[in-house]
Amino acid sequence: MVAVSLQMVAHSVRAQRESHSAELVWTGPDAGPTAFRRTEQAIIQVLDAARNRITLISFAIYKIPKVVETLVRAAGRGVLLTVVVETPDRIAGQGEYSTIRALGPEVAACSTVYYWPGEDRLVGANGKAGLLHVKCAAADGEWLFISSANLTRQAFTINMELGILVRDDGSATAVERHFDRLIQVGRLQPI
Repeated sequence: MVAVSLQMVAHSVRAQRESHSAELVWTGPDAGPTAFRRTEQAIIQVLDAARNRITLISFAIYKIPKVVETLVRAAGRGVLLTVVVETPDRIAGQGEYSTIRALGPEVAACSTVYYWPGEDRLVGANGKAGLLHVKCAAADGEWLFISSANLTRQAFTINMELGILVRDDGSATAVERHFDRLIQVGRLQPI
């Protein structure tokens, strides 16, 4: 009986360790052997793992065909896609910009896209409004990817970007719930 109990405890501990992990993610110059994953690989892993829902947040989205393909595949599996972006039509210093065009018609057709309205933002002492500068993806309350990288080809290929890929139900769930509440109270508006 004691042996069976010890085996059950060992199995439980092993299962818990396997369900909780954190992995560093990097894009940038090579500095020799590292254990870092690439940014685009990590975000695609999160999107591919989703069975029910994805919450994807980024300041900028531009030229990310592999991510677009992965999002469309997820929607094809019945995954609910929520995308939160800085703006529907203009990024400071970038002139005209269309989030929907940047996402592509396939993703725009199968997701709900939200933005943070300018009139709802705090303004700093310098007169500039705050920015939605979050870059993350959460899936099913289990996977969470947080990074300095926007969803752009440049961030995935030549920028120096650092992030973390976490598998744990607490952090991912907290992020999903927080953005759900921002939507529910009207801080984020649909495009």
